[in-house]
Amino acid sequence: MVASTTDTRPALPDFSAIRGHIARLPRVNLIVRPTPLTEAPNLARALNHGKPGGPRIFIKRDDLTSLGLGGNKLRNLEFRLARTMAEKADTVIVGLDLQSNSARQTVAACNKLGLKTILVLEGSKPNVIQGNLLMDYLLGAEVHFAATREEQRQMLDTLADQTRKAGGRPHILNDNPMFDVASAAAYLEATLEVLEQLDAEGLSPTYFYMSSSGKGQAGIILAQHLTGLDFRMHGVTATSEFHLPSRTAGIANETARALGLDLVITEEEIVNFTDFVGEGYGIPSETGVEAVKLFARTEGVILDPIYTGKAAAGLVAHVREGRFGADDVIVFVHTGGTPANFTWADLWVDNTMTTKTSSAR
Repeated sequence: MVASTTDTRPALPDFSAIRGHIARLPRVNLIVRPTPLTEAPNLARALNHGKPGGPRIFIKRDDLTSLGLGGNKLRNLEFRLARTMAEKADTVIVGLDLQSNSARQTVAACNKLGLKTILVLEGSKPNVIQGNLLMDYLLGAEVHFAATREEQRQMLDTLADQTRKAGGRPHILNDNPMFDVASAAAYLEATLEVLEQLDAEGLSPTYFYMSSSGKGQAGIILAQHLTGLDFRMHGVTATSEFHLPSRTAGIANETARALGLDLVITEEEIVNFTDFVGEGYGIPSETGVEAVKLFARTEGVILDPIYTGKAAAGLVAHVREGRFGADDVIVFVHTGGTPANFTWADLWVDNTMTTKTSSAR
């Protein structure tokens, strides 16, 4: 990256007060920060048909958060597992989806903290163990399978009781109240990292793009308000499960209260695109698959077809539509999910689409 020689931007504000508010939350140290921020000039040129005048695109590499093949969940686990440690638990029990990115990162984080992990995954054990599930086994988790959410909940409680009777100290992570706040606080902090990284190059962001179900996006919205800087947050959802404007605003406000901030976010401020979900949650879309290939074949950056691929599809479509100019600086937040690619080998080998579903929440 080359710093501007005619930098007329105002000086970056001091973030120490914001970081002081984040420091109100107990945390453990899991990741190396800041994660890299890399420019994607080949991608930008490809989207602008090789012509000058398009936006500059940067990728925030939160797929490189140090443990268990990385991903965004490790940032929020620093806050969630702080509560686990405060309770002096020795075993974390958590219920998640069969191909969960969160499960993989939780096991890796617990290993780092010296905790045992018991996973209860919704679905049946497949004949071929691949993707995130393979990593769960490699990392040493005790893995159980539940046919339904109801059975999963019962198993969580039963396994916790069994752990206590055996002399252990279980913590059911699903019942940890920090999930939403932890994610938002984590991405408030991550946004400060991006702002400082770009400022070192004489740049300011104009847009952020991120796969969003409301939590991380809430943190970036808080950063908009607290820094007073003029950038916009575009969330791209991979699911139709939530009403994102109200959910994101609600999480932002809950987080503001937890951080001791006198701040109210309204749902009218939230920009979220729902038109890149495709056939449904956990099902790759044609535009998402194209975006994964485009990032890989122009920049050597591997996305996944469930989350980051669909978020990238939104970015790709909007650049191609000419929504941005040469003065725009776009930051794409890469939230990880690489192992999901190994459960979708047919997409990359023979370029076909299937209707197989694979959740990776």
